[in-house]
Amino acid sequence: MVFLVALAVTPVALGADGEPKKALTSKGNAMARSIVLQRADLSSDFMLRARPDDPLPKGVRCGALDESDLTITGEAESPDFTLSQPGLFVTIGSTANVYRSLGEAGKSWRRGTSAKTTTCLADIVRLSAPKSQRVTIVSAKRITFPKIAPRTAAFRVVAELRISGNRVRAYVDAIILQHGRIQSGVVFTSLGRPVAQVDERGLAGLVAARMARANRPKGPTA
Repeated sequence: MVFLVALAVTPVALGADGEPKKALTSKGNAMARSIVLQRADLSSDFMLRARPDDPLPKGVRCGALDESDLTITGEAESPDFTLSQPGLFVTIGSTANVYRSLGEAGKSWRRGTSAKTTTCLADIVRLSAPKSQRVTIVSAKRITFPKIAPRTAAFRVVAELRISGNRVRAYVDAIILQHGRIQSGVVFTSLGRPVAQVDERGLAGLVAARMARANRPKGPTA
């Protein structure tokens, strides 16, 4: 299951060698940290796993999502929250980036929600598996999802793999959100069946609400 945990990578700045430049500030980082999922957001049945700091696997076609011309002033990521029980395996992770300007956030959004995103995500899923584990991509597409933030997009990759001689399907749902300069992603990875949209909406909705709070003007207004 280890490589399935690694699939909980959110598609914020997916360009493999084209991550945005960093001009991080304490305010920007604090804003990003206030948005990502926390331990208290999930039931105690979920275990925390540190997120691997590995680069994207070689061969992924993510060049169209290159963000090396953009700059972020804040970043944060949650741990991966994993629920593993007989007949049930789910991993959830989230990240948040604060871009330097609305214009740069918009550029990131247009690239990260383009048709190339499905190709990139499918490659990540397929190429993250160890050599001993053959993974076949069944489908990779944009899916419908409630508009819980000013900008909302969702993608699903369905893959087939063998576990103990049995063919099992893995589902990777990536929910991308943007509010102002802040962009966040929540990724759900599961075996056997996708995570119910009502559950995805609940957790992604928490992130969206935090993004909205972070964008509220501070102090008195005229």
